[in-house]
Amino acid sequence: MRWLIANLGTALVASSVIAVFEDAISQLVLLAALMPIVAGVGGNAGTQTLAVTVRALATNQLTRSNSGRSVSREVRVAILNGLTVALVIGIGVGLVFANPLLGGVIATAMLANIVIAGLAGVMVPLTLDRLGADPAVASSVFVTMITDSMGFFVFLGLAVASGLVG
Repeated sequence: MRWLIANLGTALVASSVIAVFEDAISQLVLLAALMPIVAGVGGNAGTQTLAVTVRALATNQLTRSNSGRSVSREVRVAILNGLTVALVIGIGVGLVFANPLLGGVIATAMLANIVIAGLAGVMVPLTLDRLGADPAVASSVFVTMITDSMGFFVFLGLAVASGLVG
C-alpha cells in the first residue's frame, strides 16, 4: 500500500512537468496526443530492464563487483533499442502528420527517454537493493516516475527548443 501511495506523489511530479508546458500544448494540441507514446514506450523499456535487473539480483548474478558492467550493457542495449524505435516513430509521425520537424522532435525524445529508461531500470533496483529495500516491490514506482517525467520534459522541451511551438 505504501508504494501505491508513493505512486500518487510521483504522478504529481509528471503532472507538474506537463503543467510547465501548458502554453506549448495549447499551441499544438497534437503534442498532448503524442506525449503518452513517449512516456509509455519509455516506461515499458524501463520495466523490461527493471525485470532483468531484479531477476539478476534475486539469483545473485548481479553483484557489486559486476554492477558496472551490467549498467554499461543495459545502456548500450537501450541506445540500440532507442535508435530503432526513434527511427520508426520519427518517420511515422513525420509522414502521418506531414510535419518532419515534429517527427524529428518525437524521434529525439523517444531515443532520449529509452536511454533514460534503461539507465533508471538498472540503477533504481541496484540503489534500492543497496539501501535494503525490496527492489521487486519498490522499483516500478520510481522507474515510472522517471520515464514519465523525463519523457514529457524532453518531448515538450524539444518542441519548444526546436521552434515547433513558441
